[in-house]
Amino acid sequence: MQILPDQWPFSSEYSPFLEHLPGQSNDGKVTNNFLNELDQINILESFAKSLQEELDFADDDRFDVYIQKDINAAFLYSERGNSEDSSWDTTFEEDFNEQTQKKQRAPNKYKYEFGILTESNWYKQFLCPEVRKRTYDESEDKSSSFRCLFRIPLTKIDELVELFLSRGWFKLTKHCNDKAILKIKAELLIMSCLHIVGLAMPFRTINHNTNISTSEHRNFFHKFVEKMYSMRDEYISLPKTLPELQKVMEAYADKGLPGCGGSVDVVHIKWSNCPAGDANRCKGKENYPSLAWEVISGHNREVLGISSVQFGTRNDKHIVKIDENVAKIRDGWYKHVEWSYNNSSGNLITETGIYLICDGGYLRWPTLICPFKHASASSPEGYFSTNLESVRKDVECLFGILKKRWSLLNYGMRFRDIKVCNRIFVTCCILHNIMLKDAQSEVNPDRIRRGLPVDESGLWLEGASEVPAPATGNDRHLARRWEKRRSALLEHLHYVRQAKKARHYL
Repeated sequence: MQILPDQWPFSSEYSPFLEHLPGQSNDGKVTNNFLNELDQINILESFAKSLQEELDFADDDRFDVYIQKDINAAFLYSERGNSEDSSWDTTFEEDFNEQTQKKQRAPNKYKYEFGILTESNWYKQFLCPEVRKRTYDESEDKSSSFRCLFRIPLTKIDELVELFLSRGWFKLTKHCNDKAILKIKAELLIMSCLHIVGLAMPFRTINHNTNISTSEHRNFFHKFVEKMYSMRDEYISLPKTLPELQKVMEAYADKGLPGCGGSVDVVHIKWSNCPAGDANRCKGKENYPSLAWEVISGHNREVLGISSVQFGTRNDKHIVKIDENVAKIRDGWYKHVEWSYNNSSGNLITETGIYLICDGGYLRWPTLICPFKHASASSPEGYFSTNLESVRKDVECLFGILKKRWSLLNYGMRFRDIKVCNRIFVTCCILHNIMLKDAQSEVNPDRIRRGLPVDESGLWLEGASEVPAPATGNDRHLARRWEKRRSALLEHLHYVRQAKKARHYL
């Protein structure tokens, strides 16, 4: 099969570059003897390479798109052969256009009309000027219908809207070219995201309340969690200064744990749309695929740190090795922070380096203090363990608050992309911290009293996967330091207990 010399398929604008090709005549046309069936592919590749060098295409993808049309034409010519039909050129042009033209989209069966935002249900019920003041008042009540639908007060929604508008994440469009309408649209879209995360609702149930299409809700939801995730360091971080750290440590020192900088534990969230290829490594202690995050919280249930997302089969001992927040506490400036405790004689001893309290599933590191195992309740070890377990319930309560407030975490992530799941969890934690700023504390005595008078609890009532583990030194050395520090805390708590008893019976 040969290509006719007078029907070379490449455009006339390429004729200056044909001189690079072998087997051609003086007038720039390729001879029949050269274009045989075995050399057709070679001649096309040679021509494309030389043309790319002459046009100075640095981007291979752009060049492929530029030349693909003529290469397809060359193959069509080669398949036609030496046809002498007078309608050959017309037939080739029709076949070529049929292969290269873009497929036409079928017209919509029903005409799409853009809804009027000011006539939507949510705007009339919560946002219009006639009812907005009432919405502000009712949304402060956590049992109101507004809080049931959107989980946070309207004042916090206004803060998010202003934040998104100020950073240019909402822009005027052809159909929304007024700033007042753009603000209303921003409010409705953010409310829809809160509604989806708070009640685990599908996207198709939102459009009739906002007069905004389902596809726009879906696209903005992914944009919302992406932008919230980008603000992670602004709302979730370990104490950055010594006064901030001391404020966190004081809450634990009042509970008999001086030097403690927070509670740490791992939470598992169901991954409902887990890909089949990841099901085995995501199905851990639960009977369903899950994703895991290690969270550090303060005693007021504020989220101080979140690890990278991990598969559900990984346990606490593995995740703590690759948690960057724990690494900062172990190797950062936190290891030089001084704190004091009382020994059994009542003498004040100074120690350096803060620690986190955890359960018994963690490594024996000095920065991770856990309860004693199988300790008698009447012994000093048992009292220390009971006290530590009761104090570290703050992180467990945090997980319960997150799952009850944001039902998407409780019922399972319905997204296949693990990055989207990670952003959703971080977004929920950011919203939780935003809510804590205006939370009110109530007097609630501790359940475990041990027959002693206790102070107010002060608890708030509302409110990547693989990285190399850093070097931690000799495990035996760390275990000895861990045992020494836990024994020192035991002596301190025992001394404080005896001192309280003495003051009580005076």
